[in-house]
Amino acid sequence: MSGRFLKLDPRNFETEESPYGEEMEMFRNSVRAFFDREVEPRYRDFEVSGTDRAIWKKAAEYGILGATIPEAYGGPGANRFSIMVAAEELGYAPSGATAGSFIGTDICTNFLVDFGTEAQRRKYFPLILSGDCIQAMGMTEAESGSDAFAARTTAVRDGDEWVINGSKIYISNGSKADLVYVLCKTAPELKAKGLSMIIVEKGTPGFTQRRMITQGYKGGDTGELFLDDVRVPLSNLVGPENGAASMFVPNMALDRLQIVARSIGAAQRAFELTLEHCQNRRLFGQRLIDFQNTRFVLAQMETEIRVGRAFYNSLLRKVANDTITDAESSMAKIWLTELEFRTLDNCVQLWGGQAWMDDHPISRMFTAARVQRIFAGATELMKDVLGRRYLK
Repeated sequence: MSGRFLKLDPRNFETEESPYGEEMEMFRNSVRAFFDREVEPRYRDFEVSGTDRAIWKKAAEYGILGATIPEAYGGPGANRFSIMVAAEELGYAPSGATAGSFIGTDICTNFLVDFGTEAQRRKYFPLILSGDCIQAMGMTEAESGSDAFAARTTAVRDGDEWVINGSKIYISNGSKADLVYVLCKTAPELKAKGLSMIIVEKGTPGFTQRRMITQGYKGGDTGELFLDDVRVPLSNLVGPENGAASMFVPNMALDRLQIVARSIGAAQRAFELTLEHCQNRRLFGQRLIDFQNTRFVLAQMETEIRVGRAFYNSLLRKVANDTITDAESSMAKIWLTELEFRTLDNCVQLWGGQAWMDDHPISRMFTAARVQRIFAGATELMKDVLGRRYLK
């Protein structure tokens, strides 16, 4: 990972300014404008049939997709904190509670940036940048949820092709993805060291994508994938054969932190909406904010969000210096996703019956917050990662 975050100015961590830097704050403005203008007005449409091609094209017009693609390939060449900035805005936007992972799957682009062949980059980078290629990570299986490296999907060489058999489930953007990075066992006897990443494109014979209806993220296009004797060229291998596990290491912290960034964004927006509500809502002749209990609850939320952001910012510094540990990203995933849920729960209580209605932003954000403690490694797995250290 060394050298991948060179555009980040470490001095920003020593001030009250954004730790992301001015360039990334300009990027944030673009992402926020995209959600405000393009996604929020259409969230009901997405609940019915998921995010459509038109909204992906709009995301491309705003310069949101493929931010880490190098300038040599026509991309912005942004540092990888663009992933966290986009995730934070995805959480901050109430419509993000409907859109699901949506643009968050852009983290998949890093696999091509880091490990893709020249031919793969030349083929897919232009499509990613234009919004014509929706990506998905085909990792989770029904029998290997948090233990992704226990995947049963296999890929066997047959001449100049891979023959893939298996299934994947709970895949973000899986029902519409044009490009899926499928985690396969290519050397089962090597267990986790025998996994490879192979590209499977939409429409490949034997490849079926099915939309799943979820509790939250109604427009998130969560999908189930079936691969029955799917044949793809050997050249669809991304990175070294049997090297997928090591490929995930540099992106694992980023994946957890983008979930955490989303939690921070959602908690902040929910607090802001609820504070405004309490300042304006009248009950028994008084504003809701005039009740001491209301102020106590709001003060506790604001304090927790501020402390949580300080912890998050400290980890950004470590990511920039390539010193973040698996334990630290696990702690962030545990604490900040739980913080989001507590915050949203308190906000529902302060809004009362309004927030029980499905069309209310706090209601949608509350429901969406529940899955954050499962995504990218469930809370229990994160605690186990930490706990194993105590046995040494």
